[in-house]
Amino acid sequence: MSMFLEVIGIVTALSLIMASAFVTPAFALKRYFNCVTEIANKSGKLSLADVNSCYDKEFHSSSHASSSSSSSAPTSHANGK
Repeated sequence: MSMFLEVIGIVTALSLIMASAFVTPAFALKRYFNCVTEIANKSGKLSLADVNSCYDKEFHSSSHASSSSSSSAPTSHANGK
């Protein structure tokens, strides 16, 4: 019986760790949209520099990888044309 409880405890702990891994990026996405919305509401216009600034502020760990890959690939080839 104790072996069964240990297995249940381990499964519960792992599921809580996995759930927290999915929740954190969701809050970062919410903060990103709030940042973009705040800038758009203040100035009445939104530039690409503003969007990139919010992105870098919230997702700073992956900003360099996405900017280099997006600048090297043309957008017209992205949809298969």
